[in-house]
Amino acid sequence: MNISSIIALIIILILVITASVYLRRHGTCGACPDAGNCKGHCNKDFKKDPDYKEKMELIDEIMQKHQ
Repeated sequence: MNISSIIALIIILILVITASVYLRRHGTCGACPDAGNCKGHCNKDFKKDPDYKEKMELIDEIMQKHQ
């Protein structure tokens, strides 16, 4: 194993460790629309929330204006 292989292995190891720490701190809710308040498990009932429906209607309205 030469020095470039060792450097590449160290970089990969650092990336895996940082990803693990991020998942440990923030949970698995990275793509959740309510990620700021998410406890680590996405709640599938967020679509029933009136605030969510209002936000989606506003987004749809903006998208239609820009088409």
